[in-house]
Amino acid sequence: MKTRSIDDLRQYALSLAGLDQTEILKKLGIKHYDKNILKMAKPELLKNFGKSAKTLNKSLFIKNVIWQTFEKLQAGETPFDIGNLRSFWYYIKDTMHKAGAAKGDPYLIVSEMFMLMVKAGLFKYSDFGFDDDDKGNRWHARRHPQIILFAEKTAYNDLMQEVNRDFDITTICTGGQSSYLSIEYFVDELRRRGVDLAARFYIFSIVDFDPAGDIIATRFVENLQDNGIKNIAVFPGEFYKHFRRKDIVIPANMTKEQRKKVYILPLKVRKSGLAARWAAKTGGVNGKKGIMHGIETIVMTKAQIMKIFLEALSNIISIDFEQIAKYRQMETLRDQMQAFALKKLQLGL
Repeated sequence: MKTRSIDDLRQYALSLAGLDQTEILKKLGIKHYDKNILKMAKPELLKNFGKSAKTLNKSLFIKNVIWQTFEKLQAGETPFDIGNLRSFWYYIKDTMHKAGAAKGDPYLIVSEMFMLMVKAGLFKYSDFGFDDDDKGNRWHARRHPQIILFAEKTAYNDLMQEVNRDFDITTICTGGQSSYLSIEYFVDELRRRGVDLAARFYIFSIVDFDPAGDIIATRFVENLQDNGIKNIAVFPGEFYKHFRRKDIVIPANMTKEQRKKVYILPLKVRKSGLAARWAAKTGGVNGKKGIMHGIETIVMTKAQIMKIFLEALSNIISIDFEQIAKYRQMETLRDQMQAFALKKLQLGL
């Protein structure tokens, strides 16, 4: 298979998803091997997975090891110490070193090949029992689980918990680009909680206003769609006419002074065409499709972000601000009483 971008890889995987398992395996070059692939000597590895007489085809090798491992797990074996996705890289790295194929970033290929095979429908991440490193950065809702506010930075964890508590909507901090694994697990959690995945979902985002932030938000929505959440509301706007999300950190929501707090996009981002594609969709910082600058979320205060978010949220649900204020007062009083009781214990009173 030729080298593909992550977008091409996703689209290719989705194109395979409608085929039967045998055909998918054939198209991906995956076979059943009776012998443990990781026990093969270098000549045998090159014979089965060689790009040439001296070079291992890393993608082909990794896909076949993943499939053989899946077969073993299905048979009740536990062939490696199952932790997070990186654990799988540790499981295969000695063989890749032996084959002289551990240069570059093989872990990235592991991640991409898992994504390819999951989205093609061969299995789910949960079939491997991987840990979800992001599990602690999302908060479920009882009343409005289909309304999701997510932030790319874990610096907003406190804000996300506050929003979840006060408005009973789902909140998530992705810590950068959300992993395919984490979103699969997240959607599975929604299913187990009895959430109707066919209902209309509303996605709000707090991401940097730059190409990277746009990719993070886009991937988040795509991952939801790939895992069965299809009915996502479209938020029309000046630049966001067809976006299935509502971005909070955009120039239109900033003061004149904040819009000046830009940073220069990396040269490689500008040269790659990423900046141009982003600016064509959003208008860029200057509203004229400029590709030189981006703006980070930090230029807007949390109070400002909350104000804008709540204005948008109030168009979807009824918000009882008086009740929230009373709740906060009671919570503050409870904290004060707990602190007072602790102080008495410390003083022996």
